[in-house]
Amino acid sequence: MTHEVAYPPFDPKGALYEQNTFVGRLRHFWDVTDMRTLFTTQEQLDAAVTMLKKYKEGTLSPRPSDEELWKAKKICDAIIHPDTGEKIFLPFRLSAFVPLNVLICAGLVMPNPSVGATIFWQWINQSYNIALNHANRNASNTMTNEQIAVSYATAVTVSCSVALGMRKLVDTAFASFRESFKHTIRMFIPFTAVSIAGVANVCIMRRNEMKEGIQIKDKDGNVLGNSAVAGKRAVAQVCLSRVMTSLPVLIIPPYAMSALDRIKIFRNNPKLKIPLNLALIGGILVTSLPAATALFPQQSSLSVDKLEPQFRNLTSKTGSPIRTAYYNKGL
Repeated sequence: MTHEVAYPPFDPKGALYEQNTFVGRLRHFWDVTDMRTLFTTQEQLDAAVTMLKKYKEGTLSPRPSDEELWKAKKICDAIIHPDTGEKIFLPFRLSAFVPLNVLICAGLVMPNPSVGATIFWQWINQSYNIALNHANRNASNTMTNEQIAVSYATAVTVSCSVALGMRKLVDTAFASFRESFKHTIRMFIPFTAVSIAGVANVCIMRRNEMKEGIQIKDKDGNVLGNSAVAGKRAVAQVCLSRVMTSLPVLIIPPYAMSALDRIKIFRNNPKLKIPLNLALIGGILVTSLPAATALFPQQSSLSVDKLEPQFRNLTSKTGSPIRTAYYNKGL
């Protein structure tokens, strides 16, 4: 009987799981979003970075097992930015998204929030999203502090306006409906606002990538230049991923909470639903975040025929035509 090898031969430029399939990318992003990596110590990170560096240099002796090398790469992929090579601040790593969003959701789902509470929690949510977007962006196109400040103010203004506008719309458009129906509609407001504002947030924070372009490379990692076409595609991919992350949270919890209203103890004590709602949201995010992020490879590709004219007749160092360009879409 043959023994199935759990870890394939190590490839420092590759991924443990096949990135040309959704299932492979899903397994990859399960690793990237693994909350256990949040407990990685500086000593463990330094050891992983050193191991991979020495492996690339060919100075690693004795050679670790493929399992050890892949585990070291998992730590680095979850913590180190692929463009800058710098450590991402812990709260803004993708692995911190779920636990921190559950805390934020505790504020967003408060029953009958005041205008002030609505603004406060939308501000907290969008401030976190902006920091997350900036920390995980394609870093080949930099932004000045002034640009970041303007983008931050714009994104927060848009998100708060959407949340308050939707609240006002429900109160006026459904004024003649029963209060129970309006209550059900109001449950959709926080996450609808989050979804719309989240897309606006990504577009605003990463507008430089769409305007000035992002770095594209050939299959060997050689830089070909900056492409605005690739930048727009990268931002569009991230926007779609964010919407798909929010979609299950938008649909499932409101219906689940409405179903609990049929049970007397929850109907008489609405606050009892809050911990169940947060547990449900956390469970959904644990699944939806890696699934939505896996819709597109982080290192995406694009035919040079779809890029700007200056990239269409390039050749590699060996003289063969370059037909595909690669770029980091960000997260």
